[in-house]
Amino acid sequence: MFKRPCPGEDEDDILKMQEEFLREKNKNQNLQPAAQVVNLRRTELKRPSTSDTGIRKQSKYAQSKGLKNYTQKHESGGALIGDILEKNMRESERNEPVDEDDKVYFPKLQPSILGDIVEKNVGECIDYDFKPMPAQGFPVVTKRISNVNAESNTNLFPNTIEVSSCQNMDIDESSSFSLTTNQSTNLIKNFPTKSYILSSADADDIHNENIKTLTNLSEKEILDEQQKLLSSLDPKLIQFLKSKREHALNNQYDNKQVTHTPLVKNTIGDEKMDTNESSNDLTIDQTDSLWENDILSHPDVNKWLHFDSLEKDKLEWIKGINESKKVKPDEPYEARFDFKGYLLPYTMEYTEKTKTLFHHGEEPHRPGYSLLELFELSRSTVTQQRVMALNTIAGILEYYMAGTYKDIIDIPLSKIFFIIRFSIDENKTIILEPALKAMRNLLYNRIDEASLDALLGFKESTCQPCLENDKSEIEELESKESELNDFHLAEIDIIAAAVRSDIIQRLFYILDTVRPSFNCVQYCLQILIRLIRDSDEIAMKIVQTDHLMRTVIQNFIPVSSLSFAFSPHIAYNGKPILVGLKFLRILSLQSRDIGEILINKYAIFKPLSVYISSGVDGTYGLRVQIEAICIISNLLQFNLVNEDAMSLSPVIVTLLYKHVKGTDIFVKSSVVSATHAAIVLQFVNKLLNCNTINLKTFKEQVYPLLKEGVQKWIAQLSYSDCYTCGHLRLLCSVLDCCLTILIYERVPLKFLCDSLKKLVSSRGFKEIVKNVVACSNLLSGIDNKDLHLIKNLKSLGTSVIDSAQKVLPVLNVVSPIPFLVALLNLLRVMEDKELSMSIVQQFSMYLKEIEKKTPSLCDNWFTRFEIDLLFSLIKIAVLNDTNLNEDLLYAVSNKLCYILRVDKKYELEFLFNAVVFNKKWFTAERLFNLMSISNTDSCTKVLTNIMNIKSCYRKVININHRAIGPNIVFRKWQEPILPRDWIYLPILMLYAKSQDAENKSEPTEVHPYSKSVSKELDQKDTIVSSSLGWILLNELCYSDLLNDIDVTDRFCRIMCVFLCDNSLFLDAGIKDLLRKCTQILFKKKAEFNFDKQLVGLNNFQDFYTQFLEQFQSVSYGDHTFAACVLVPIAQRHNVKWRKLLWSEYAGCLRALDCPEDLLCYEMNDYLYPDETDESLIRSYLQALSSNLLRPDTIAYRIARHHVESFKKRSKNVTNSDK
Repeated sequence: MFKRPCPGEDEDDILKMQEEFLREKNKNQNLQPAAQVVNLRRTELKRPSTSDTGIRKQSKYAQSKGLKNYTQKHESGGALIGDILEKNMRESERNEPVDEDDKVYFPKLQPSILGDIVEKNVGECIDYDFKPMPAQGFPVVTKRISNVNAESNTNLFPNTIEVSSCQNMDIDESSSFSLTTNQSTNLIKNFPTKSYILSSADADDIHNENIKTLTNLSEKEILDEQQKLLSSLDPKLIQFLKSKREHALNNQYDNKQVTHTPLVKNTIGDEKMDTNESSNDLTIDQTDSLWENDILSHPDVNKWLHFDSLEKDKLEWIKGINESKKVKPDEPYEARFDFKGYLLPYTMEYTEKTKTLFHHGEEPHRPGYSLLELFELSRSTVTQQRVMALNTIAGILEYYMAGTYKDIIDIPLSKIFFIIRFSIDENKTIILEPALKAMRNLLYNRIDEASLDALLGFKESTCQPCLENDKSEIEELESKESELNDFHLAEIDIIAAAVRSDIIQRLFYILDTVRPSFNCVQYCLQILIRLIRDSDEIAMKIVQTDHLMRTVIQNFIPVSSLSFAFSPHIAYNGKPILVGLKFLRILSLQSRDIGEILINKYAIFKPLSVYISSGVDGTYGLRVQIEAICIISNLLQFNLVNEDAMSLSPVIVTLLYKHVKGTDIFVKSSVVSATHAAIVLQFVNKLLNCNTINLKTFKEQVYPLLKEGVQKWIAQLSYSDCYTCGHLRLLCSVLDCCLTILIYERVPLKFLCDSLKKLVSSRGFKEIVKNVVACSNLLSGIDNKDLHLIKNLKSLGTSVIDSAQKVLPVLNVVSPIPFLVALLNLLRVMEDKELSMSIVQQFSMYLKEIEKKTPSLCDNWFTRFEIDLLFSLIKIAVLNDTNLNEDLLYAVSNKLCYILRVDKKYELEFLFNAVVFNKKWFTAERLFNLMSISNTDSCTKVLTNIMNIKSCYRKVININHRAIGPNIVFRKWQEPILPRDWIYLPILMLYAKSQDAENKSEPTEVHPYSKSVSKELDQKDTIVSSSLGWILLNELCYSDLLNDIDVTDRFCRIMCVFLCDNSLFLDAGIKDLLRKCTQILFKKKAEFNFDKQLVGLNNFQDFYTQFLEQFQSVSYGDHTFAACVLVPIAQRHNVKWRKLLWSEYAGCLRALDCPEDLLCYEMNDYLYPDETDESLIRSYLQALSSNLLRPDTIAYRIARHHVESFKKRSKNVTNSDK
């Protein structure tokens, strides 16, 4: 006897039992198991192949109908009728032929529908093929069915028989009833054939009467009556009737009385009328959504082609759409988009226009496609699906990059980048175009580019921003890891990932070999433009890719005239493409080296000179000329092509003459024509700046035209009631030319002064000044969080989607700021005091707004215009002694110091010398505040050392640094020269150096460096004393200028003085300055918050820990040092600061004391409310008991008070319990 498995045994036990059984079986070969499986079924005959037997294979239709007259037959395994089931017998499996399959499929009839076959005893043999002779002696005439198409090519007889067979039923001959017309009607309408509830003799009569009544009713009426009946009956009675019906049905099938009804008809009846027909109850899951498909409820479904075959997968696509659930307003849901990439609402009405957006995905009730579905479709094998997905992704990216989806959805740009990059490798144009469009929309910010192009004609257009992402994170990761994978790189910098993926080579192949449509060419060149803007390295890499550059120049910048009309077919047809010229313009601005390569290696001057000399036919030709002239002007800025450019002077003079005579700056005039005139004037200005060529003849031709143009256009502006910034660029360019003439010729221009005086007093100029505040970036209140900025893809942040204009204020159509910059730059050189005063005084309202408000968008590229305007106003006001308020000018100058960017060091130096550190601007009212807290000696000392203070700040900032060469592309255009809290900058720099010194190992030999060390200490003493003196002056005299710096941050910066050196704070002068600075900040004690994140420093937890360590080591009983330590431990602040001092740094307690008048808070603020933290009270008790505190010190009084208060509370609680 073998052991049987028991519950709780694991696999090892089963394997042991198996080994035991096999061991016994090897010993005894006659060992029989307790049970055996015996196959009692017959072996199915293998269907012979028709190729072997020569007999025609029986079709599936014949198999399903059981047709005879076939010599070769085999058992179908119960396809039509159920198998005879015996005990311990499995259902036989059908062996379908594979090689000889005729691919004709019919619905599979389940054996369970028909039940099992039960043999019955038949007393006599019946010939089913016997047909009795009719009484009249002739066969019965078959009536032709009216709905059979007589005009079809097929035989009418089979069609008639087929239709008749759909209306008849195969009935077992043992049945005691026959078909009638009424019963046929019942089958078609899916009425029951008998009553399952009644069992009396009149049951059939009642049933027929009911059927007759139902036949005369429409389907809607039947359903309405059914609902009324169900609502009026008791639910228990309904349940009883249903159970009785089910019992009757079960009995019927137990007796094997089977009625064959078409499956589709049952489905129709189940959908339209809940008749609970028996066959459906047994074969179909009522919860199956397939049977809820409304298409199967059509009354003529049996007449449709191929609807005798039920295909579930296809029916899933045409089933009804579920109703959308209601979503709460704050409940997120998956984003879905239409074919244009626009975000759709959660639900939408199903109409003819929107029905294409509904599909049977994960959410069939919702319109549109999710990103995941689009990602899948973009890799589909069906071309149309890929094109649709890529076009939709391109639309999504277009909206996203414009800021439409800001704060609504987050798009995984790095994932989308790789999906698009894979699609670009396709050579099919139909796939390539949407893929390139999507890549263009991702990399090339069209709003940024349009904003930069809008500056053409202004002086600032020759300066371009570098859009390179910070590479420090990439360098750090590469130092830690052997290789940075592509996806991680894309998460940090998409442009770097694109370059790594060899996108430059791929774009060359597309342009050179695939030679796609005009749109694809445009997309490729725009992608290259964005790559150029990223960095000088990528720009140089593109220029040095010879095959790419030659393909672009030969195909898209050919030598050709401009007398043609634009059409998309000009690509690869010897005509210039505008975006190709822009590609060269951006390249020519990068560096002098790239400019030399473009001239010497690729000979770009020849086609450009042809474009400039060519006659222009239409706007497209004008725009091509604009780009060509801009490229040569850029090269002239590097002193390249000077002689070649001079050869174009006759053409330039002719163009200038035409513009002076025919171009206006009125609003209704052409903006393109005004831009063209401005570009021509820029070219003239660049030539006038060239000192290496003879310009005598050129000047003789140009100067009269410039005079006439200035007078004409200034007069037009004076009499204008409205203007646009696009038209004013013409006036800006001509004023820049006048500025160059004044600098080089050094002659007064009386006609210019007269024209400007008329302009200043005109209504046109008043309209311009009125719009300054509205078009100011600095006064807009827009923060960087309001802009659509992407971490791994740098942009200029020009789109402000939540504003009315949708762009930055300075880019407004009526923005006067670019024109005013050119005008004020000219005034700075003219030195006309009367004219300067009349202009500057009109900006007093603007300057007052600058003084009151915190400046915004200081790091935006387009704010550079306004910064130049603001500096020119200050400089003109300072140099010409205007009547503007001195405090106003000083406050604006002080703010301008931290608004200026890194390339504006000349402007900062002027502000330091002329205003900020000039005692002339320290008004008596301001200085009175200084004397109120300081004695006369301290006040005099600060004012006397003002020049030393200025030199200290100039040295720390390195203000003497000058960039070499023309700054055309600025890499660090977002960085300011000075931080907002620049008055604390020397202290912070010393603090940073001391921290770096602590982290480095000290040298073994000290004496060789003794001189440098002592010199550094002397400098440190000077720097700290100068910085503290300047801070004290600002805190007392200009405290309103420091209000936007948090008081806690200011206090922590003063605390840094104690951390810069171990003994520096003991110097008498520095100690006095420290005490005064801290006492001023202690007056704002209510604003201290040590739980917030510090600006420019580590979190206060680390900073205060370091401060306690320094106090414990080198405090030397300094009272100001102790007062600073005591500030965070007041009862109003977080208990963790008190715990940190009294537990971890209890060594500080013995020296922690200062006079009460130096404390930041009142003594009661340290004592009340009573301490409730028991761990801190234990620390107080331990300090008192371990002699860590000196009697009568501040720390001793704090500890004793809280311990005694705790004892009293404990005693009171004990007494109350008793």
